[in-house]
Amino acid sequence: MTALQDQYAPLKEAGIQLVAITAEPGGSDAVRKRLLERDVPALDYEVVSDPNHSFLTGPLTSPDDLFVLKDKEWEVSGDYKMVQPALIVYDSVNKKVIKETTWSWKTMGMDTDKVDWDTRVATQAWEGESVHQVLLVTMRPVMSDLLHAIQQKRSVKLASTHKQW
Repeated sequence: MTALQDQYAPLKEAGIQLVAITAEPGGSDAVRKRLLERDVPALDYEVVSDPNHSFLTGPLTSPDDLFVLKDKEWEVSGDYKMVQPALIVYDSVNKKVIKETTWSWKTMGMDTDKVDWDTRVATQAWEGESVHQVLLVTMRPVMSDLLHAIQQKRSVKLASTHKQW
């Protein structure tokens, strides 16, 4: 979320609205409070708590082949259905997903019925980075590449959030 915060100003300047959606229960204020407790600084963009997954069935519905849902046992507020990480980019004019820039575990070409957080995946080789096997749960879009990827209608670069291979 802090990587998104770092990109908020250039995205806003380019006319791109940024909203983070989580399936964590408790409402948006509760999510922001939990983030502050984890030393995540205040965010300039909207954070939405959507434990009922209304976003997945709303007017900007994304293709079913994008999301991986898992049952999550959580001591904070009880069990819930967690949506695995995804980056969905919509065209604000026609309200359709820009598939070239959208990312999720499913867009990585994985059989998501056979993967879990401890599945190992290869990182990408870009900008001098060598390829390593990392835990899937650490793989994320590189937020500093997001604006360029949107403008160029291409896949956003991916990297592990942890540099421990």
